Amino acid sequence: MRLHLLALPLLLSLFTLPSAFATDPAGAEPGDNAAAEPTDVRVPAQIQPLQEALAELAADPIFSSAAVSVQVVDARTGVQVYQWGDDKALVPASTMKVLTSATALRTLGPAWTFPTWVMTPATVDDAGLLDGSLYIKGQGDPTMVVEKMYRMVMDLRLHGIKEIKGDVVFDDGYFDDTTLIPGWDSEDDLADGPTYFAPLGALSVNYNIAAIVVRPGAASGALAHADFESPTPAVVLENKLTTGSKTSRKWVKIERKLDDTGKITTFTLTGNVPLESETDTFYKTLADPLGNYIGVFTSLLKQQGIKVRGRMIAGVTPSDAKVLFVQRSEPLVNILAEMNKHSNNFIAEQVARSVGAERYGLPGTTAKGTQAIAEYLGQIGVPASDYALVNGSGLSRDVTLKPSVLAKVLVDMWNNPSVGPEFVTTLSVGGRDGTLRSRFREEAMAGRVRGKTGTLNGVHCLSGYVRSQDDHVYAFAFLVNNIDGALSRARRAHDRLVDALAGTTGDVADSAGDVDGTDK
Repeated sequence: MRLHLLALPLLLSLFTLPSAFATDPAGAEPGDNAAAEPTDVRVPAQIQPLQEALAELAADPIFSSAAVSVQVVDARTGVQVYQWGDDKALVPASTMKVLTSATALRTLGPAWTFPTWVMTPATVDDAGLLDGSLYIKGQGDPTMVVEKMYRMVMDLRLHGIKEIKGDVVFDDGYFDDTTLIPGWDSEDDLADGPTYFAPLGALSVNYNIAAIVVRPGAASGALAHADFESPTPAVVLENKLTTGSKTSRKWVKIERKLDDTGKITTFTLTGNVPLESETDTFYKTLADPLGNYIGVFTSLLKQQGIKVRGRMIAGVTPSDAKVLFVQRSEPLVNILAEMNKHSNNFIAEQVARSVGAERYGLPGTTAKGTQAIAEYLGQIGVPASDYALVNGSGLSRDVTLKPSVLAKVLVDMWNNPSVGPEFVTTLSVGGRDGTLRSRFREEAMAGRVRGKTGTLNGVHCLSGYVRSQDDHVYAFAFLVNNIDGALSRARRAHDRLVDALAGTTGDVADSAGDVDGTDK
């Protein structure tokens, strides 16, 4: 499955960082809970005229037709610059990932990786026989894809294993056995399996998404071709697609159904694929992450000619098992960049559960992850009455935050010498990448904004940092709920706020077509 992490340099050339970022204080370690204290709390001289400019935003119709809550502060000192809506708690959607990212970096450190352990208590003889069972123990790697798993199987061969006398046992006990994201119970999504609602698991591959490749048949009237990129027993394909004439309209409908066990997902495809049309790939979630993982691993073992005399089963790794090798993910900071720039809910939930596991012990759960986030918020002075946490991604209408909560986290990260620079790099850059790539593209604005968007039906939010023309940096949170009509109305208001903070002139381009890729 061709889903790869972006290669992300840890550079902050687009922003002028506080002097505290220049060097780490003696003894500071990634994950330290102590942020650097601002040494200068003077209110910038430009705040008064800026407040006057921001006050004009309230004339925008979105302020009277929707629920709006806004907070703007000086990123270095935390001094409030502007507020609207009495700091009312609203649904933040995916701006919740700001909290998850900050907590993960403080708890685990930016260089932390997700390991997958390949272990055995047995030995390998000269003929390549492993005289016992092999254990695959997962720790929630959200970036495991079939290409990386292929590397794991190749490493088995490099360790001299040609045949396994016992079982291959898959241990996913690092997380509990719940797979659905808490707080989101949409019946349509439960049935349809959209990619923003992927199931969770300590052993997951290909983001727990089935990729279905569709192409036309050889002649008009023939059955069109449909195949899984990574076929496994956990997914079944019923292809009823027909090949139409070259001028016919392409349409593909995918019905998703679970069997009585809730483990096997059947996808039934109907529709028309025009002759000689391009190949398309459709993505849907599958129901059984562990079953899919086992299926893909089994297939790769067969491809490499590694025989297994025993079974491919779920189980627990024995205490006497020794490590053959470890497959590690990229560093956490890179993974958080993929999460934030593309608003990936699956990554956010896997990260939150891993933080919970590392902070409070196994198994990792969403509840432990949100407990860790709440603990962090308490450390920076946020009272529990200012928020309600349900999950780590923000995919829920039960998650609520005051905009001041987001602002305090942004200020804490901006002034944290241990993990702050890495946090900033995880956010989308206006006019450059992620969910802000087609916004703030004007010459005066490109690169001035780093932010996290958040979108649900009737909800559109933006939070992040803006660098002004005189290189002053503001942290802001602009939450809009109960939007009646197009979300672009809220987006235009967001853009005007950012434009005012940046001190640029002219109209901000309307980019209504760009919304979060994985938000609902």
